[in-house]
Amino acid sequence: MKYCFTPVAFLLFLSNTVLGQYIEKNWFNKSDAQYGFYTSIKPSSSRIQAVLVLLDSYGGNADNFLSETKIHNVASANDILTICIPTGERLYIDSSMIGILNRILKETRDRNRLRPDQFVIGGKGHGGTIALRYVELANQSNAFPVQFKTCFVVDSPLDLARLYQSSETDIRKNTGGWWTNESKWLIQQLGKELGDPNKDLKKFEEVSPFVRAAKDTSNEKVLKSVAIRTYYDVDVNWHLQNRNRSLYETDMLDGSELISRLIVLGNKNAEFVAAKQPGRKSDGSRQVHSWNLVDEIELVQWLKEKMNFYPDHLAIPFTYPAPAGWAQETILFPFDFAPSLAYSGFEKLWFAPGWGNPNSNEKWAYTLLWWLDGNYSFDEKIIKKDLESYFSGLTGRRATADKLDQSQFTPATIEVKKIETFKGDKQTYIASANIFDAQVTKKPAKLYFKIHVKDCQDKSKTIVLIEAAGSQVDQPAWKMLDKINEDFSCGKL
Repeated sequence: MKYCFTPVAFLLFLSNTVLGQYIEKNWFNKSDAQYGFYTSIKPSSSRIQAVLVLLDSYGGNADNFLSETKIHNVASANDILTICIPTGERLYIDSSMIGILNRILKETRDRNRLRPDQFVIGGKGHGGTIALRYVELANQSNAFPVQFKTCFVVDSPLDLARLYQSSETDIRKNTGGWWTNESKWLIQQLGKELGDPNKDLKKFEEVSPFVRAAKDTSNEKVLKSVAIRTYYDVDVNWHLQNRNRSLYETDMLDGSELISRLIVLGNKNAEFVAAKQPGRKSDGSRQVHSWNLVDEIELVQWLKEKMNFYPDHLAIPFTYPAPAGWAQETILFPFDFAPSLAYSGFEKLWFAPGWGNPNSNEKWAYTLLWWLDGNYSFDEKIIKKDLESYFSGLTGRRATADKLDQSQFTPATIEVKKIETFKGDKQTYIASANIFDAQVTKKPAKLYFKIHVKDCQDKSKTIVLIEAAGSQVDQPAWKMLDKINEDFSCGKL
């Protein structure tokens, strides 16, 4: 698969300062200047298709690490809201961290009117350890505000019992580097808080995404249906020459073992990702424990695919057989010209070649597919209201943009009638509209419609296909429009 870096994404990618107007600091504990806030980076489009939660490593707050990665910049250019949450001085998840995550994610969900499954989470180092364990807990219980379909970790120790034991090996090698002191500190902290895994694994199992030595490895089973990536710097020679560490003392051992177990469980979206470049900090210094192990552009495209973003990645693709030569356009809800249409999803439009020609029998001949995320009901009253809002806003915006005589403009009026249900529909309607045609004729005009509320297998979606033309339904243009409707398929579960 090829990935395209759009001009918008490129401009956002250049500097954090470009996104300054979108970054917001949100306080939940003003008495804690270091860890008492989280940051949010809004999408440049103001549309939110997903929320990306980022956690930095041990000691990480909610904004210091943003200079080390551009994930949030690329996310902003792709309809993703980024939320950065502090991990504080934690090696693993605890009740207070669960409380912070629950509070912030519920607040984010409710404020933006999002579904619980529109969230993605990723973390570096111990932030990844926390993130992955949180995914397991959230996906096991309805008490959590969100559930996750997708997550990723960057150079994270996923088995804390093995981290304890590899730290013991580090100490026995006694290479004398600062990392030896780090290993001593890790054993001290983990031993104090969780005990000795060589004697008792129970507490380690409670906080680790998985524990290889545990008899009942139930934690990772929750990840069977979660798209997951583990990123690691696989430059083994660097570890050997600079730390005297073999693979047994690196965190990538855990990352590969977890992916292996998930594959055995049947997870077809579990990947171990070998970093394309050596780990480095933004100042250029070598650091295997680094955000730059992630290719930001490719990661965001992967997230969009796994989250079934509109309109490029749908879990159940539809068949929309427009004739050759018809132009197409895609618009995401909500529409700026008709904000009262409070739907979630997208509109796919196909335009006949003569759509904009006032002398063509194809004038205004096009189809509108509303692919709505949710179970919506339609009747004559709702369709009338929606189409009046749609065409009043559409033509009004064009009249203003083209500086037409506003005295000629009148809002659209629609008449709707329910008719015998067509094959493949749950409901079928016909309608006519009186509009001010700012697009084609620049004067009052009449439009005609057939509206099909589709009977699709996926009941979590509502699909509406609208045929429209500037001629009555017995005219030649309708043969093509009707053929599109007849050949349309919602897709199969």
